[in-house]
Amino acid sequence: MVRLRTRVVIPRPLRRAGVFVVPSLLLAWSCSCPAAAGQLQGRIIDADSRHTVAGVDLRVLPPGGGTPARDVSDLDGLFRLTDLAAGRWEVETRSLAYHPARVTVDITDGIVVIEIVLEPLPLVMDEVVVYARQDEGGHTAAFVERLQVDEIRTAGADLPQILELASGVDVRRYGGLGAFSSLSIRGSTSEQVLVFLDDVPLNQAVGGGIDLGSLPVGGIESIDVYRGAVPGRFGGNSLGGVVHLRTQPPGGPARAHLRVQAGNFDTRELSASVAGRRRDWDGLALVDFSASDNDFRFLDDNGTEYNLSDDEWATRRNSDFAAVRVLVRAARHVGDARLQLSHTQDVSHRGMPGIGNFQALNTRFDTRRGVSELNLFGPLMEGSAGYRLKAYHSVERTDYKDLLGEVGVGTQHDRNRTTAGGLRVEGNMLFGRLLATTFGGVRRERFAPQHLLQPQSPSPSSRRLGASAGAEAEVTELWRRLAVDAGLQVERLNDDFAGAQDADPTAGENTQTLWTSRLGLSLDLGGGWTAQAHAGRYGRPPGFFELFGVRGAVIGNTDLVSETGRNLDGGFVYRGAPSTSGVRLAEVVVYDNVVDDMIRFIQNSQRVSRPHNIGRARLRGIETRVRGVLAARLRLRGSYARQATENRSPFSYEKGNDLPNAPRRRLRSRIDLDAPGVTLHCEMSHESRHFLDRANLRPVPARTVHTVGARVPAGDAVTLGAEVRNLTDNQVADLWGYPLPGRAAFLSIDIDFSLSGD
Repeated sequence: MVRLRTRVVIPRPLRRAGVFVVPSLLLAWSCSCPAAAGQLQGRIIDADSRHTVAGVDLRVLPPGGGTPARDVSDLDGLFRLTDLAAGRWEVETRSLAYHPARVTVDITDGIVVIEIVLEPLPLVMDEVVVYARQDEGGHTAAFVERLQVDEIRTAGADLPQILELASGVDVRRYGGLGAFSSLSIRGSTSEQVLVFLDDVPLNQAVGGGIDLGSLPVGGIESIDVYRGAVPGRFGGNSLGGVVHLRTQPPGGPARAHLRVQAGNFDTRELSASVAGRRRDWDGLALVDFSASDNDFRFLDDNGTEYNLSDDEWATRRNSDFAAVRVLVRAARHVGDARLQLSHTQDVSHRGMPGIGNFQALNTRFDTRRGVSELNLFGPLMEGSAGYRLKAYHSVERTDYKDLLGEVGVGTQHDRNRTTAGGLRVEGNMLFGRLLATTFGGVRRERFAPQHLLQPQSPSPSSRRLGASAGAEAEVTELWRRLAVDAGLQVERLNDDFAGAQDADPTAGENTQTLWTSRLGLSLDLGGGWTAQAHAGRYGRPPGFFELFGVRGAVIGNTDLVSETGRNLDGGFVYRGAPSTSGVRLAEVVVYDNVVDDMIRFIQNSQRVSRPHNIGRARLRGIETRVRGVLAARLRLRGSYARQATENRSPFSYEKGNDLPNAPRRRLRSRIDLDAPGVTLHCEMSHESRHFLDRANLRPVPARTVHTVGARVPAGDAVTLGAEVRNLTDNQVADLWGYPLPGRAAFLSIDIDFSLSGD
């Protein structure tokens, strides 16, 4: 049993990095509230990770007995109780993920500020898992990594570049800022990776994977990357894993933030946000604008890649990008529950330049995406149980215009609309050492394309209706050191392709059932070491775009069938003390995944991509990552992954070959040096060559890219940043014919404002 350590701490001024105290935001928040007799305010902290903890039920018992006062810590871990009589009060906490605590507080006239540190239950955990429990009350059975955006975001960095720092992650980019970017985990396809924005799935039945280039980084606070078998609350159709984007929570101290950025290729960004509390409501509003001409130079081979004599420098044209994100969020307590409303609106406009030796000058692609969410969660049975109710709705509109047939297989002007809505219910209950979770939900999607050049032709609209249900159970402290986690989920899908009969005369209605199961083990080896192993099965049906899509150089395939597979992984994790120098975290993981009827987009000799079921495939590899602090001023994080992806197709010309777009080796590292008055950083990314086709005849060369930068505090509220990406000006590409920018420099300024009146 982990020893309970609960303490009450009076806030002190911030110390230098490496010392964890009550931050100044708590003081500012407390000072912004009107002083009244008998107020108790504070924050809940995880003893291991030092992250704030949301969803903790607090009961404050008055002196001499009587009716207790109650509150639930918000998404910043903050709580507040007013109108408390003077005297000695008892504070009790209950949470599904932490040991209960009881402390004594002397209430006087005015405001009393405390910090409560909770010991987590010995569940399977990483630094990210703790955060996942904060608002989910759940658990995980996967290797997880958290990326704190504020810690690693530098001048010029967008979402794909931030994600590249995660272990096992591979990003494919078609160009500079805002260009189409796809994501792979452990050699998977982008369709096999689920992406969530604040628990709302962005993957749609239309398929095609998530375009990371269309997602602004503004407002994103942290990114959780799950590799392998993932918790059931994320669904079961993810061979590679899950990427969970978490935006800033509302409320807290009244504050504002402004970010301005500029760089090469006429790159510019302006981001502004304001958050705080007014009366009983916590609020957040954010506007983010980013744009770039992306007119970088590249070496044009004139279509003769093996003849170097005609190579010449050219400028990327029609590669401009502009995007705006608006995020609005409000939350409040409703009795013991927490209600949160949010809406995110993304709009992007970009050119599609096509391949480098024959650039498209007029082709455009625009995206509009809106995501609305209602979230209600709270405790039950005096904190021994909890619930979450989520309702969401999303609308995505895309407009693709290629009137001259510069990129695709012909002239096109398509306007597509995808709508999705869903409802999900989740319940958690703690029975001693058993944490049980049940969940269920429904989701409806509709894909409605318009072929504007053929207005008389029927639109091949499609619909998917899905219902899912499942349960998870985790038992901790078996024989004092072992934890076991198991989950089972069933999903029933009904697809209506009746409107797509023009694309496929056999299209109609199809119903299928997909089962997902997983098992996870965690053994505490002592000394900070943990051994973990996970196994899972999954299934994924082809998306509408994979079946019927026609966009540019991508054509659907109506002969596709659902892919199924299993995940196996295991490894060792070391977690050092967070307040000392040395290794904070080290991880070594091996995995072995098998997929039947795997769907892959294959680029042919005409540079047209089409999805195919390649038969059976096997993906094996080893992942290592380390994070630590050296000499208190030098911070290091790095990862190395080596994988072997084998095509087990029965066709002799491809059997035994590497899978397309799956490099065998990846090395990523970042070093931050906290020098007097400045923080310096350097990054290095290396990737071995890979192939674009099943026959392994079209290689993409290996590449190494270096980045250097600095951050300089200019007062208490201003931070200046500078960065040079691709320092050696390497001419690299993720896909043949789609060059990436060479050397580029960026400058940024961040300004934080306090609106509390202090």
